Amino acid sequence: MYDLIGKSVRVHLYTREGAVLGSLTGRVADVARAVEVAPDMKKDLVYVVGIETGAPDVPYCNSAGGENEGWFALQDIEVVSEDGRRLFTN
Repeated sequence: MYDLIGKSVRVHLYTREGAVLGSLTGRVADVARAVEVAPDMKKDLVYVVGIETGAPDVPYCNSAGGENEGWFALQDIEVVSEDGRRLFTN
């Protein structure tokens, strides 16, 4: 999992019900294994920085109010090349 650090990724966003909201792009800066995200539920997470929403005037804001960075589940990312081509999909 640590080999993802520095890789460009596309993050797929979903509602709690599972409907697709869209995607973001950025670069993995950190990883965390088996983080408890709910009682009795653990997920591997990646910290993505330099997030681009596709709309230059609309920054991504995480739940803590920070812009253009945030933690995401490993299962919701795919590694992409610098030109946006898919290299790896979970």
